[in-house]
Amino acid sequence: MQNFNCAWPMRLQLLINQFFDMDLVKVYNLGVGGTNSGVASNMVKYWMYPTELAKVGPDVVVNSYSTNDSLPPWDLKDDPNADLVTAVLDQARDGLQQFIRAALTSNRCKVPPLVVHMDDYLGPQQDSLLGDMSYNTAMLQLAKWYDTFAISYGEVVRDIAWLLGDSTFSNKKDVHFSNWAHQTIAWSFGFASLELLSTFCDDEFARAVYNFTSTAEHNMIPNNHLYLPPPLTRELLRKDVEEKHAEALISAQESYVAMGCSNKTAGDDDNELEDRSPCIVSWIATPGGYGAPQISHFMDRHSKNSGVPIQGWKTENQLAEGWGNKIGWVATQSDATFTLQFDRIEKDVNSVTVFYLRSYGEKWDESNARFTVSTIDGNNHDKVMSTYDIAGFSEDRHSLTLSQELKLSGTIGKGKSLRIKVDLIGGSTFKIMGLMICT
Repeated sequence: MQNFNCAWPMRLQLLINQFFDMDLVKVYNLGVGGTNSGVASNMVKYWMYPTELAKVGPDVVVNSYSTNDSLPPWDLKDDPNADLVTAVLDQARDGLQQFIRAALTSNRCKVPPLVVHMDDYLGPQQDSLLGDMSYNTAMLQLAKWYDTFAISYGEVVRDIAWLLGDSTFSNKKDVHFSNWAHQTIAWSFGFASLELLSTFCDDEFARAVYNFTSTAEHNMIPNNHLYLPPPLTRELLRKDVEEKHAEALISAQESYVAMGCSNKTAGDDDNELEDRSPCIVSWIATPGGYGAPQISHFMDRHSKNSGVPIQGWKTENQLAEGWGNKIGWVATQSDATFTLQFDRIEKDVNSVTVFYLRSYGEKWDESNARFTVSTIDGNNHDKVMSTYDIAGFSEDRHSLTLSQELKLSGTIGKGKSLRIKVDLIGGSTFKIMGLMICT
């Protein structure tokens, strides 16, 4: 939906605030067209939030990437013998589980946000109905495993859409839907939230009256901080699960102490001035958020620090229909290059992650960019810490925003300088959608 104010997150905010007759919640729509749970995991892990959330973080994090997480792998889509039902199930489980674990560990030494999964996918991206339900299956498995909150708009309207052929709440030809679907998603979310609140109150009453202990309380480490169970994978066997859970608890306790969490006092939880973001730079291009002016300013500022002129790169502000909102920093010629420099960095840096567009068609043939991360040594020479080539061409007819971590050979210490050089080494274009420089 082109207008973010008409999409279901804003409708949900209006619904809740009107129901309680007060400004109770503010919903931030951080969705970016053509992305999946892999990109969302990095956004949560590295605190890529609006300014007003950048210090304290959100109370609730909602994953609504069911459509793109349900996209069959491009290398299997045209294979008549491929088991797309299982392939999408495994893909959805892997992506969503990565998101859950990132979200539940994102608030260091603090109570993690409530993680909510909103399944708003009805198809059609493959012929099999079971395949189009694979995400829902994975979501329910993980919600039970991690004690997170799962909501399915698909389950609310599936009979109407699939069995009766009603197109009010879905689109038979495309994954995008109309305003009625967006409104119904908001209603579904609101109703499920009231059910969750009612269940919580019932559990609290039972605990007080009958000395009842909930399942979630068994997943706690000292000082009421949650720990993560072992990842739910094919390799996790029934005979090993008790031992793996015990190992996870011990690991969480050791990490809790190693991070200094045991030294925090109750007053620290109220310190809203504490900078909990692990990054010195974290942005991703979003319509209505980090847009073309911000990208241009960022690139101009840090390229001037390097003393190397920008050659063949510019900001592109292409607002197409649906998920084609592709604002970004784009190469416009075959020898395009630019260099960014960050002086006197405020934190130790161990990783650099690039968000980029992978697309299809003649324009994107052989698209490839080389990223070189370096620091400046005591002799004022560049010391290369990482070099990585990223392909921008996709053989599938979809445009997706992906992320790639550039692993460094060592830590670039606080107070030092960091440089990122980007060269187009293949094709005639490449588009950068975001950048993270983090501990």
